[in-house]
Amino acid sequence: MINPENLNESVKLFKNGNSYAFRLSKKDREFLKVDGNTEFEKIISPDGKEVIFRKVEAVRPNILETANDIFDDHADLMKRLENL
Repeated sequence: MINPENLNESVKLFKNGNSYAFRLSKKDREFLKVDGNTEFEKIISPDGKEVIFRKVEAVRPNILETANDIFDDHADLMKRLENL
């Protein structure tokens, strides 16, 4: 298991096309369990001294099933709302 303390290090900003980027090492990606398709939320502190990238967790895969269960449980109400 990777100790996250060992992942803390300085990184340099580099030019990537018309943008700039930070590089994640293979160990970083393995620890974070991310790949090229992973989405991150970028948060910049008000004083401009910190940038935080937070992994956006995938929406629960069973959300449609849950919504259908709620709809079925309240079918009479849904029918009345449909006719408004």
